[in-house]
Amino acid sequence: MEEFSILYEDEDVLVADKLSALPVQPEKSGDASLQDLLRAELAKRPGAGDEPFLEAAHRIDRRASGAIVFAKTRRALETLSADFRERRIDKEYVACVEREPTPAAGRLENRLVWDKRTNVVRAFPLESEEKAAGRVKPAEKAVLDYSLAGKSDRYWFLEVRLVTGRHHQIRAQLSRAGFPIKGDIKYGARRTNPNGLIMLHSRRIAFVQPRTRENIDLLAPFPASEPLWEVYAPPHKAAE
Repeated sequence: MEEFSILYEDEDVLVADKLSALPVQPEKSGDASLQDLLRAELAKRPGAGDEPFLEAAHRIDRRASGAIVFAKTRRALETLSADFRERRIDKEYVACVEREPTPAAGRLENRLVWDKRTNVVRAFPLESEEKAAGRVKPAEKAVLDYSLAGKSDRYWFLEVRLVTGRHHQIRAQLSRAGFPIKGDIKYGARRTNPNGLIMLHSRRIAFVQPRTRENIDLLAPFPASEPLWEVYAPPHKAAE
């Protein structure tokens, strides 16, 4: 199974498409990370040195797939990290869910509580804005917008935009709303997927190149190890 592909690269930035269930950066498990694999790839190039600089500017969940931006210089990392922190980078996700969303489009607002011991995030309803103000910690409030973008006989495809960026936010909020992501048994799915991934994909990322200030807008192809993605984006559509 293909682990990653490189979508874009210049002197300062590398954007990879994560295609398998590996962590973005090294973690306690000791498993190889996407960052490790990419560094090893860069080190093979003539004149690269044994340890070329490469650091992820953001993360997605281990069992999610899609576009990840890496900095190839410390200056680029500082700029990209600030852009992510200030939400100047445009990200769009696609989720394949097990139940039909009702309504077909909307905004989800929840209070999230992260149990670090089990690494599970629980989403709770937000009361009226007046009651929530001053009582819900800003770091716990999660907001996303979704819209139905396609369906198969048994599954539905949602396009998701994050208004806030929280740990496991999309997984927890869609589960709380009653439509868990296919393969995500931690958040209510019926079963896992054979490729080890959940069907949550970082589909599009748009940002400004940190040095040249050029606009970069990329689409990340879906993992070929999950044929169901072709229902949402068949080969002819993806090529357009």
